[in-house]
Amino acid sequence: MLEDKSSMLHNLVLEGRKELNMTGVREVKGFDEDTVVLDTVKGTLTIKGENLIIGSFSAESGDLHLQGDIFAVVYSAEQRPKGLIRRILK
Repeated sequence: MLEDKSSMLHNLVLEGRKELNMTGVREVKGFDEDTVVLDTVKGTLTIKGENLIIGSFSAESGDLHLQGDIFAVVYSAEQRPKGLIRRILK
């Protein structure tokens, strides 16, 4: 039975700034040795570092394991739709 990915939990476990285990990952949007960009159930997540390697990723379960020297883990701000009155008054 396929699970709706929007209902998945999203958790991060960072161990010693060297290993990152995550759940709730929908897609790997891009990666190189310095940056990994992920689409998660909580929005876009950018991970910065050096020598970053995706050890494993399961699109089915949403689990991802990342190794390397991790410097930053940043979520992009969510764009919330503005209400009709806010759009008219701006």
